[in-house]
Amino acid sequence: MIICRFRLGLPGGLLAAALSTMMLSGCLAAGPEASAGLGGLAFSRAAPQKVQVADDTVVIAGPRGFCVDVRATRDGQQGAFVLMASCAALTGRENAPMPADPAILTASVASRPGTGGREEDRAIRLAQFFTSEAGLAALARDGRADSVVVHRMYERDRLFLIHLTDSSENAGEGLSTTYWRALFEVNDRLVTASVVGFEDRAIDDKTSRAVLRDFAAHIRAESKTLAPAHSVEDPAPEQLVMKKEP
Repeated sequence: MIICRFRLGLPGGLLAAALSTMMLSGCLAAGPEASAGLGGLAFSRAAPQKVQVADDTVVIAGPRGFCVDVRATRDGQQGAFVLMASCAALTGRENAPMPADPAILTASVASRPGTGGREEDRAIRLAQFFTSEAGLAALARDGRADSVVVHRMYERDRLFLIHLTDSSENAGEGLSTTYWRALFEVNDRLVTASVVGFEDRAIDDKTSRAVLRDFAAHIRAESKTLAPAHSVEDPAPEQLVMKKEP
């Protein structure tokens, strides 16, 4: 089961783009159909290494060993959400690749064009937003500002990084409540990427940031030149092209 939190009536401009992206970051796999570390272990032979979303404007791809959980991936009018986990865990194949560092990766893509303006101005405005009650609520999986504590925010290499703790009750079972997020633009779309570790297999801050930067680099590189969309009957090798939800 996929739990997604959607809110409407968003303001225009930068904050709307940020909010629409962060809303989809509240999507989590839960229950018996969840992936490893999200309430159980589910095997799916369809575990591509990347997926094309958001009206074919962005390709989500992770570092080696991470594959797309197709059942936890959504692409619709309100934006796209992609969850990536260990290829071995998703496929049930012992010889499938595994990431060097155990974690769950998520990526959300806003349904509308990005923020525009100068990068230094965007970083300042994002910092102001995510210290406000509305910004904290957007970060929280339960939509409550008091569920989130932001420990650190800064911009580097065109990534706006946020280190936070989310104590929402509906956080994924077995996942760490403290993790890193990055916001950045790809092909005029605002993307939010997250690296979430496991409670019983902690991943330190330095490693989390390194995985997050690698994740963002893969998304940027794969999205530079998008291949023509393929039909569902004839998908590109190791790539899933998502169909828009009705």
